[in-house]
Amino acid sequence: MFDRYKDVLTHLSEYSHNVFRKGYFSWLLNQCRGWGTFSYALLTFNFVLQVISLVQSISQAPLQSIIAFIGGNLSVACVIGISNRSGIQGWAGAISAICIATTGFMAGNFATAWEQIGYLLFLDLFCILDPKWNNDIQAEKFESWVEWLKYLIFFGAAWAVIYFIFSMTSDPRVFLDSLNLAMAITGSLLELNRKREQYYVWTISSVFTIALWTQTMLQGDGNFALIFSYSIFFLNDMYAFFSKHGWFKSTNE
Repeated sequence: MFDRYKDVLTHLSEYSHNVFRKGYFSWLLNQCRGWGTFSYALLTFNFVLQVISLVQSISQAPLQSIIAFIGGNLSVACVIGISNRSGIQGWAGAISAICIATTGFMAGNFATAWEQIGYLLFLDLFCILDPKWNNDIQAEKFESWVEWLKYLIFFGAAWAVIYFIFSMTSDPRVFLDSLNLAMAITGSLLELNRKREQYYVWTISSVFTIALWTQTMLQGDGNFALIFSYSIFFLNDMYAFFSKHGWFKSTNE
Protein backbone atom coordinates (compact mmCIF):
# COMPACT_ATOMS: atom_id res chain seq x y z
CA MET A 1 0.00 0.00 0.00
CA PHE A 2 2.76 2.44 0.89
CA ASP A 3 5.40 1.35 -1.63
CA ARG A 4 5.07 4.52 -3.73
CA TYR A 5 5.79 6.72 -0.73
CA LYS A 6 8.84 4.64 0.13
CA ASP A 7 10.06 4.64 -3.46
CA VAL A 8 9.77 8.42 -3.88
CA LEU A 9 11.36 9.21 -0.51
CA THR A 10 14.17 6.74 -1.11
CA HIS A 11 14.96 8.21 -4.55
CA LEU A 12 14.03 11.81 -3.72
CA SER A 13 17.22 13.31 -5.14
CA GLU A 14 16.93 11.31 -8.35
CA TYR A 15 13.20 11.87 -8.84
CA SER A 16 13.47 15.60 -8.13
CA HIS A 17 15.13 15.88 -11.53
CA ASN A 18 11.71 15.05 -13.05
CA VAL A 19 10.71 18.56 -12.07
CA PHE A 20 11.86 21.41 -14.31
CA ARG A 21 13.69 19.02 -16.62
CA LYS A 22 14.31 20.16 -20.17
CA GLY A 23 10.99 20.51 -21.96
CA TYR A 24 9.08 20.10 -18.68
CA PHE A 25 6.68 22.98 -19.24
CA SER A 26 5.97 21.84 -22.80
CA TRP A 27 5.26 18.40 -21.41
CA LEU A 28 2.86 19.87 -18.85
CA LEU A 29 1.05 21.80 -21.58
CA ASN A 30 0.73 18.65 -23.69
CA GLN A 31 -0.82 16.92 -20.69
CA CYS A 32 -3.85 19.18 -21.21
CA ARG A 33 -4.40 17.87 -24.72
CA GLY A 34 -6.28 14.82 -25.89
CA TRP A 35 -8.89 14.86 -23.14
CA GLY A 36 -12.45 13.81 -23.84
CA THR A 37 -14.95 16.42 -25.05
CA PHE A 38 -16.95 16.03 -21.85
CA SER A 39 -13.86 16.97 -19.82
CA TYR A 40 -13.32 20.21 -21.72
CA ALA A 41 -17.04 20.98 -21.37
CA LEU A 42 -16.83 20.47 -17.59
CA LEU A 43 -13.78 22.71 -17.41
CA THR A 44 -15.54 25.48 -19.32
CA PHE A 45 -18.81 25.08 -17.44
CA ASN A 46 -17.00 25.27 -14.11
CA PHE A 47 -15.15 28.42 -15.18
CA VAL A 48 -18.45 30.11 -16.03
CA LEU A 49 -19.92 29.11 -12.66
CA GLN A 50 -16.80 30.34 -10.86
CA VAL A 51 -17.04 33.72 -12.60
CA ILE A 52 -20.70 34.02 -11.54
CA SER A 53 -19.79 33.12 -7.97
CA LEU A 54 -16.90 35.61 -7.97
CA VAL A 55 -19.12 38.45 -9.19
CA GLN A 56 -21.75 37.68 -6.54
CA SER A 57 -19.39 37.37 -3.58
CA ILE A 58 -16.43 39.68 -4.25
CA SER A 59 -18.07 42.75 -2.72
CA GLN A 60 -18.68 40.97 0.62
CA ALA A 61 -15.36 39.11 0.88
CA PRO A 62 -12.97 40.18 -1.92
CA LEU A 63 -9.82 38.34 -0.83
CA GLN A 64 -11.59 35.11 0.06
CA SER A 65 -13.60 35.22 -3.18
CA ILE A 66 -10.51 35.66 -5.38
CA ILE A 67 -8.64 32.85 -3.62
CA ALA A 68 -11.70 30.60 -3.90
CA PHE A 69 -12.00 31.48 -7.60
CA ILE A 70 -8.41 30.41 -8.30
CA GLY A 71 -8.69 27.31 -6.15
CA GLY A 72 -12.04 26.34 -7.60
CA ASN A 73 -10.80 26.46 -11.19
CA LEU A 74 -7.49 24.69 -10.54
CA SER A 75 -9.11 22.00 -8.40
CA VAL A 76 -11.45 21.11 -11.25
CA ALA A 77 -8.54 21.10 -13.69
CA CYS A 78 -6.79 18.75 -11.27
CA VAL A 79 -9.56 16.17 -10.97
CA ILE A 80 -10.30 16.29 -14.70
CA GLY A 81 -6.61 15.72 -15.30
CA ILE A 82 -6.70 12.69 -13.00
CA SER A 83 -9.67 11.20 -14.84
CA ASN A 84 -7.78 11.60 -18.10
CA ARG A 85 -4.61 10.16 -16.53
CA SER A 86 -2.76 13.44 -17.02
CA GLY A 87 0.34 14.52 -15.11
CA ILE A 88 -0.95 18.11 -14.93
CA GLN A 89 -2.94 17.10 -11.89
CA GLY A 90 0.11 17.31 -9.61
CA TRP A 91 0.73 21.04 -10.01
CA ALA A 92 -2.94 21.95 -10.43
CA GLY A 93 -3.71 19.99 -7.28
CA ALA A 94 -0.87 21.54 -5.27
CA ILE A 95 -1.77 25.15 -6.08
CA SER A 96 -5.51 24.58 -5.67
CA ALA A 97 -4.89 22.84 -2.32
CA ILE A 98 -3.15 25.94 -0.99
CA CYS A 99 -6.00 28.16 -2.20
CA ILE A 100 -8.82 25.96 -0.90
CA ALA A 101 -7.09 25.37 2.45
CA THR A 102 -6.76 29.14 2.86
CA THR A 103 -10.44 29.58 2.04
CA GLY A 104 -11.37 26.78 4.44
CA PHE A 105 -9.47 28.33 7.34
CA MET A 106 -10.99 31.75 6.60
CA ALA A 107 -14.51 30.23 6.55
CA GLY A 108 -13.96 28.12 9.65
CA ASN A 109 -14.31 24.89 7.65
CA PHE A 110 -11.26 23.24 9.16
CA ALA A 111 -11.96 19.74 7.83
CA THR A 112 -11.72 20.88 4.22
CA ALA A 113 -8.67 23.00 5.03
CA TRP A 114 -6.77 20.08 6.58
CA GLU A 115 -8.02 17.79 3.84
CA GLN A 116 -6.35 20.03 1.27
CA ILE A 117 -3.13 20.23 3.27
CA GLY A 118 -3.20 16.43 3.36
CA TYR A 119 -3.62 16.33 -0.41
CA LEU A 120 -0.68 18.70 -0.82
CA LEU A 121 1.71 16.80 1.46
CA PHE A 122 0.73 13.21 0.80
CA LEU A 123 -0.55 13.24 -2.78
CA ASP A 124 0.22 16.27 -4.96
CA LEU A 125 3.91 16.56 -4.10
CA PHE A 126 4.41 12.82 -4.48
CA CYS A 127 2.60 12.78 -7.84
CA ILE A 128 4.79 15.65 -9.06
CA LEU A 129 7.91 13.63 -8.17
CA ASP A 130 6.77 10.05 -8.86
CA PRO A 131 8.02 8.84 -12.28
CA LYS A 132 4.89 6.70 -12.61
CA TRP A 133 2.89 9.94 -12.65
CA ASN A 134 5.31 11.53 -15.10
CA ASN A 135 4.85 9.00 -17.91
CA ASP A 136 1.86 7.28 -19.52
CA ILE A 137 -0.24 6.66 -16.44
CA GLN A 138 -1.70 3.18 -16.28
CA ALA A 139 -4.77 2.35 -14.21
CA GLU A 140 -4.66 -0.75 -12.03
CA LYS A 141 -7.41 -2.67 -10.28
CA PHE A 142 -7.66 -4.69 -7.09
CA GLU A 143 -6.63 -8.28 -7.63
CA SER A 144 -8.42 -9.80 -4.62
CA TRP A 145 -10.68 -9.09 -1.67
CA VAL A 146 -7.56 -8.81 0.51
CA GLU A 147 -6.76 -5.43 -1.07
CA TRP A 148 -10.29 -4.26 -0.33
CA LEU A 149 -9.83 -5.36 3.27
CA LYS A 150 -6.48 -3.55 3.64
CA TYR A 151 -7.89 -0.24 2.45
CA LEU A 152 -11.07 -0.64 4.52
CA ILE A 153 -8.96 -1.22 7.63
CA PHE A 154 -6.84 1.81 6.75
CA PHE A 155 -10.00 3.90 6.29
CA GLY A 156 -11.44 2.72 9.61
CA ALA A 157 -8.22 3.47 11.47
CA ALA A 158 -7.90 6.91 9.85
CA TRP A 159 -11.50 7.77 10.69
CA ALA A 160 -11.11 6.70 14.32
CA VAL A 161 -7.96 8.78 14.79
CA ILE A 162 -9.38 11.86 13.05
CA TYR A 163 -12.69 11.60 14.92
CA PHE A 164 -10.80 11.47 18.22
CA ILE A 165 -8.71 14.51 17.31
CA PHE A 166 -11.68 16.53 16.03
CA SER A 167 -13.74 15.66 19.11
CA MET A 168 -11.21 17.58 21.22
CA THR A 169 -11.72 20.74 19.14
CA SER A 170 -14.61 23.16 18.72
CA ASP A 171 -15.52 21.63 15.36
CA PRO A 172 -19.34 21.73 15.11
CA ARG A 173 -19.48 18.84 12.60
CA VAL A 174 -17.17 16.21 14.09
CA PHE A 175 -18.86 13.17 12.54
CA LEU A 176 -19.19 14.55 9.02
CA ASP A 177 -15.84 16.34 9.02
CA SER A 178 -13.88 13.34 10.29
CA LEU A 179 -15.64 10.98 7.88
CA ASN A 180 -14.94 13.26 4.93
CA LEU A 181 -11.27 13.68 5.82
CA ALA A 182 -10.80 9.92 6.30
CA MET A 183 -12.28 9.30 2.85
CA ALA A 184 -9.99 11.95 1.36
CA ILE A 185 -6.91 10.31 2.89
CA THR A 186 -7.98 6.86 1.71
CA GLY A 187 -8.77 8.15 -1.78
CA SER A 188 -5.38 9.84 -1.95
CA LEU A 189 -3.60 6.60 -1.12
CA LEU A 190 -5.61 4.78 -3.79
CA GLU A 191 -4.85 7.49 -6.33
CA LEU A 192 -1.11 7.52 -5.67
CA ASN A 193 -1.16 3.76 -6.24
CA ARG A 194 -3.15 4.35 -9.45
CA LYS A 195 -6.04 2.12 -8.37
CA ARG A 196 -9.25 2.54 -10.31
CA GLU A 197 -11.22 1.77 -7.12
CA GLN A 198 -10.35 5.28 -5.93
CA TYR A 199 -13.44 6.50 -7.75
CA TYR A 200 -15.79 4.72 -5.38
CA VAL A 201 -14.23 6.81 -2.62
CA TRP A 202 -14.13 10.05 -4.64
CA THR A 203 -17.81 9.75 -5.59
CA ILE A 204 -18.93 9.28 -1.98
CA SER A 205 -16.54 12.01 -0.85
CA SER A 206 -17.93 14.46 -3.43
CA VAL A 207 -21.47 13.94 -2.12
CA PHE A 208 -20.40 14.41 1.50
CA THR A 209 -18.30 17.48 0.70
CA ILE A 210 -21.19 19.12 -1.14
CA ALA A 211 -23.29 18.53 1.98
CA LEU A 212 -20.49 19.90 4.17
CA TRP A 213 -20.08 23.16 2.23
CA THR A 214 -23.86 23.57 1.92
CA GLN A 215 -24.09 23.37 5.69
CA THR A 216 -21.23 25.86 5.96
CA MET A 217 -23.12 28.22 3.62
CA LEU A 218 -26.28 27.92 5.70
CA GLN A 219 -24.25 28.88 8.76
CA GLY A 220 -23.21 32.09 7.01
CA ASP A 221 -19.66 31.22 5.95
CA GLY A 222 -18.06 30.28 2.64
CA ASN A 223 -19.45 30.87 -0.83
CA PHE A 224 -20.86 28.96 -3.75
CA ALA A 225 -17.53 28.57 -5.58
CA LEU A 226 -16.49 25.38 -3.81
CA ILE A 227 -20.01 23.92 -3.91
CA PHE A 228 -19.88 24.40 -7.67
CA SER A 229 -16.45 22.76 -7.80
CA TYR A 230 -17.45 19.67 -5.86
CA SER A 231 -20.58 19.31 -7.97
CA ILE A 232 -18.30 19.28 -11.02
CA PHE A 233 -16.13 16.73 -9.20
CA PHE A 234 -19.15 14.45 -8.94
CA LEU A 235 -19.86 14.73 -12.68
CA ASN A 236 -16.18 14.08 -13.36
CA ASP A 237 -16.34 10.95 -11.19
CA MET A 238 -19.14 9.68 -13.40
CA TYR A 239 -16.93 10.39 -16.42
CA ALA A 240 -14.17 8.25 -14.90
CA PHE A 241 -16.63 5.40 -14.43
CA PHE A 242 -18.29 5.39 -17.82
CA SER A 243 -16.11 7.14 -20.42
CA LYS A 244 -13.90 5.15 -22.77
CA HIS A 245 -11.10 7.44 -21.59
CA GLY A 246 -11.84 6.69 -17.93
CA TRP A 247 -10.07 4.49 -15.44
CA PHE A 248 -12.58 1.63 -15.67
CA LYS A 249 -12.29 1.23 -19.44
CA SER A 250 -8.50 1.38 -19.73
CA THR A 251 -6.88 -0.79 -17.09
CA ASN A 252 -4.03 -3.22 -16.85
CA GLU A 253 -5.84 -6.48 -16.36
